Amino acid sequence: MAIEITFGTPKDITVQEAQTVSVTKLTVERMVDLPQEKKVFVFVEELRDRTILWEGAAYDAIGQWTDTDVQNRLTELYG
Repeated sequence: MAIEITFGTPKDITVQEAQTVSVTKLTVERMVDLPQEKKVFVFVEELRDRTILWEGAAYDAIGQWTDTDVQNRLTELYG
């Protein structure tokens, strides 16, 4: 018999164990700006996945971002 639990609002649940990598640099391979979704993300070689830099209100706040903004945001997230 299965038991079902219903939440009133969606919940974020981690289903994959975190992996840790040790790096001395980050190499941005690609930057993607999706204005309709209000989201900017980058693909970083050393992290092997995309990293969201700005979305929603933060996307609106950053306005016309530059490469320097990307560097500063990655340093803020991982530095």
